[in-house]
Amino acid sequence: TSVTIGKGVKSIGPSAFDYCQKLTSITIPDNVTSIGLSAFYHCDDLTSVTIGNGVTSIGNSAFSMCTSLSDLTIGNSVTSIGNSAFSSCDGLTSVTIPNGVTTIGDDVFSSCEGLVSISIPASVTSIGESPFYSCISLTNITVDPGNTAYSCDEYGALFNKDKTELIQYPIANTRTSYEIPEGVTNIAAFAFYN
Repeated sequence: TSVTIGKGVKSIGPSAFDYCQKLTSITIPDNVTSIGLSAFYHCDDLTSVTIGNGVTSIGNSAFSMCTSLSDLTIGNSVTSIGNSAFSSCDGLTSVTIPNGVTTIGDDVFSSCEGLVSISIPASVTSIGESPFYSCISLTNITVDPGNTAYSCDEYGALFNKDKTELIQYPIANTRTSYEIPEGVTNIAAFAFYN
């Protein structure tokens, strides 16, 4: 049900704790620098995750299918979040990505059915495909105005900076109609899915 990671640990390898279905919380200390592929995959009872300020990368599917996860703190040293890192974490309702993250992988929060809002900082320069696929409760995406690669509109939709590509519409927005802004030349895959 609990794990204490010692001060000598530098990395958590692939699948290290996957399917530890009774694990309820984890604090990853500042001495850890990386979290591997599927490290905590399918930890069904995991409700709280604190990622320390030493971690620079979160691997693909690291916390995927942690369906009870509701309390997530991502440390300020993280620069990359891997593909599907938090997919199907239905307990998450809001996520603040820390300034310093530059890369967000494909499907990173896909099928997080409880996710209502997400904040993207100025530092993010790359977002993979379908980052919020089937987030059926998502009402708002905000982007720091200082971000040079991405932007949002007043309805919480995510665009590239010059608004030529509509990346994601917040599919739980209560509006019954939406006018795609003039100048958009591309609508990304799954932008309006579900």
